[in-house]
Amino acid sequence: MANIKTKICGITFPNPIWTAAGPASADAELLNQAAAGGAGALVTKTISVQPARVPIPNIHSVASGTLMNAELWSEMDYMKFIYDELPKIKDKSKKIIVSVGYTPEDLIVLGKELRKANVADAVEFSIHYIDKNPENLKRTAAALKDNLDIPVFAKISPSIQDLDVVIRVLDPHVDGFVAINSVGPALDFDIETGRPFLGSDDGRGWLSGGAILPIGLHVVAKISELTTKPVIGVGGVRKVEDVIKYIMAGASAVQICSLAILKGQQVYGGLADQLSDWMDAHNYETIESLKNTFNRSIARKLFFLKQGPQLYPTLIDERCTYCLKCERSCIHQAIKFYEHEFTLDTSRCVSCGLCASVCPTDALMLESSGD
Repeated sequence: MANIKTKICGITFPNPIWTAAGPASADAELLNQAAAGGAGALVTKTISVQPARVPIPNIHSVASGTLMNAELWSEMDYMKFIYDELPKIKDKSKKIIVSVGYTPEDLIVLGKELRKANVADAVEFSIHYIDKNPENLKRTAAALKDNLDIPVFAKISPSIQDLDVVIRVLDPHVDGFVAINSVGPALDFDIETGRPFLGSDDGRGWLSGGAILPIGLHVVAKISELTTKPVIGVGGVRKVEDVIKYIMAGASAVQICSLAILKGQQVYGGLADQLSDWMDAHNYETIESLKNTFNRSIARKLFFLKQGPQLYPTLIDERCTYCLKCERSCIHQAIKFYEHEFTLDTSRCVSCGLCASVCPTDALMLESSGD
């Protein structure tokens, strides 16, 4: 049976499926629910020196599995959170990672108080709201490292363009990385009234959930190429396959937020069980054996029309349910079904690959026409 324990910075976690900083980890009651739901670690909602004034409404579903939010950090006083809420966590075997923000001055205060209270096993700090110049990044990380003797993780914003520079600046001053924050700004509104769905000053918010998974995978894979320190993936997990992708891209663990909001706090243990089953079926004995197995050396060539081999879809008959999604999605009208017989007009096919990706039963496979 697969061993899904993961060891990060000398700490062993029972599974790599954790809570994420957000509404589902806002207080002791919710963290206790997550612990009972099988979370491998409890990451708290971000606390700061000044409680947030969160606008209402602040969460809106924009598509299946994708949310837009105007959430901020915790509305709770940080002293109450540290000294009243965290001691109420019942399962003392669960490791607690406190999310903190945002300025170096804030982090000095929070770091000293967390050390005094001795209630956290690690901390993560978000660079989402801070100036990204190298000196400020160093000051922010040092504000925690100089005041704590537990692991410190930097949470990376997807808006960072110079990821190489930011990671190299932070790497000597942190113990690991978390990626990513929600994506945005984003806007949606009611066309009948013209009113935005969120109560922020300008109606804008941030995207989380399924839509941001590919961005999260990119950032995790990139960070894993730039450092040997552990990376925690977060953003867009809807099913166990997404967890597996994060680990294959280089993550040592995965955090969950939107899925827990939409489906309930039992999702952590469910994903952990499914991960174990998948690893058994695919002969992976440990998380370490699965980690970083995304093949970075394979980059599919671009086969331009009439300039070399093409990638054409071929049908696996026994898998096809004749739903015709591939035919409808082919804007070039290269695919047709005639009485359940698949035909491909190679003079029209441009090898875009969309047909294979929309097939719900994996009945289409892209194959090269030759060298």
